[in-house]
Amino acid sequence: MTKQYQILDLFSGAGGLSNGFEQTGQFSVIGAIEVNIAAQKTYIKNHDGKDHLILKSLDSGTSDITKINFKDLQLDSNKTVVIGGPPCQGFSNANRQKNYLISGNNQLVKEYARAIRDVRPVAFLMENVKSINSSVHKFFVTNFNNNDEDDFSSKRHLDSISMDDQHPLYEKDYIDLLISQSEILRIIVKEFKRLSDVPEPIIDDTLLITRLRALERRMKSRDQVRLKEKEQKEVKQILTLINIYNNRNAYFQPIISEAIEALSILLSGSASIKLIQKKMQDFIDLNRFLIRCQELKDENIDCKNLILTEESLFKVRVEVYSYNIVKYLKRLFTHYGYILDSGVLDASYFGVPQRRRRFMMMGVHRKCKSDSAVELPKPADNRIFTVRDAIEDLEDIEPQQEINTYKKHIYNKEFQSELIRYYREQIEGNLLSDHINTKSSELIQLRYKQIREIGGKNFHSLPENMKASYRDASRTQNTVYLRLNYDEPSPTVINVRKSMWQHPTKARALSIREAARLQSFQDSFVFEGRKDERYQQVGNAVPPKLAKAIAIKMLDYLPSTE
Repeated sequence: MTKQYQILDLFSGAGGLSNGFEQTGQFSVIGAIEVNIAAQKTYIKNHDGKDHLILKSLDSGTSDITKINFKDLQLDSNKTVVIGGPPCQGFSNANRQKNYLISGNNQLVKEYARAIRDVRPVAFLMENVKSINSSVHKFFVTNFNNNDEDDFSSKRHLDSISMDDQHPLYEKDYIDLLISQSEILRIIVKEFKRLSDVPEPIIDDTLLITRLRALERRMKSRDQVRLKEKEQKEVKQILTLINIYNNRNAYFQPIISEAIEALSILLSGSASIKLIQKKMQDFIDLNRFLIRCQELKDENIDCKNLILTEESLFKVRVEVYSYNIVKYLKRLFTHYGYILDSGVLDASYFGVPQRRRRFMMMGVHRKCKSDSAVELPKPADNRIFTVRDAIEDLEDIEPQQEINTYKKHIYNKEFQSELIRYYREQIEGNLLSDHINTKSSELIQLRYKQIREIGGKNFHSLPENMKASYRDASRTQNTVYLRLNYDEPSPTVINVRKSMWQHPTKARALSIREAARLQSFQDSFVFEGRKDERYQQVGNAVPPKLAKAIAIKMLDYLPSTE
């Protein structure tokens, strides 16, 4: 009997997740949401040019999930499966230097939940980072708004999805807003008892905040600061805004006066770091404190009073409530009627030539599976595929560098192993797309050659004289200039162009196709966009073979659609 389900693909990227589902022959895409234009083009290209599959808001004309009304789609819940990997970033008080406390990306997890609520699919799959169940991945409780139909974070909502015998999802937590030794700052901020007492930030433009952060980093690592033309323009903008703020509000006058003097010195030419830093640090810390307070107000976070600790290194923090994302989603989706299983799966156990561990949560509605548990697929007993299995047949086919003049008819191998047959099963003749890499500079080529000749592993294998272009070579990640090992699965594929990954036996960068194969994309899957955009799409994707294994398991729980 036919089991033909329609996929609503959220945060689809290039389409790795849905491609795996489609490989079963039991699923077809009815719509996808993806804000990145290059990824949209790739998605459309691999679906026979059907651009209507990219769902867009009638108001904005963009494929922005926050603007999509899922109820308007009028999807058949009995035939629809929702899949997707909403971006989710962790929160940590330890990272005091970042611009914002709460990543806007975390809102996208709630958008995924909204889709499940409004579509009520027969089943769903949510993919995410392996650490999503850790303590740093959490939501903060917000104040209840009677006019908010999409409330996924107030105490009222959290209590409503919990059974009487269950512990509350949320618990008391603290957010650090300011840590400093400055006596002037301490005197100023101790006057603020509640969040509502704190005025707006002095500088709130994202670009200018980033410039302040860059100045802060440079003040800690250099003796002199000389601004480039673009930097001078941004610093002048900062200075103008500070003067305007100072004329309006004299409350921070001592700190602002010092900042005005420091920036004026900076604009006059090369300046002593010690002088600039002494005058600027209090201003940077103050503005960051104001930004964080404003963000809590804008996000409607349920906050108690501000707390000031009276120590030499004083701290201002605010009492809030937070809750674990995974525990919340489990309780929410159970409330919606789904039987769940979740865990971290290693793609290498499902036919992918790569060690890639990702969190998966699969839900099947009780109307399909009312009697027993739902389980994610178990690791297969098949062999573990290596980098050699994936790309050795491409070793002697020189990658090209130009997209516009790319020659596709270049594949010249006859012998085909199990994995190569999978890659080539929908290809006739000698067609090979995307075997393109970046034209490397002379220095990069020398680094590749050096690492290969000494049998090195990555950037840290290079002699010191070949690391000079890196500001702090000791802090460079081990994945930079990583030389792959033919006899092992690949490490987790990221944007291999940015990280300068190297072929196992050649002194060159990996091609887009080689990276795609490590992700288990078949050779018939082609990418669109600039080279850097194609590399990024590959690195962001869910391996289709892993997705296929989950789709096959999901089908065990789904009835025929006939």
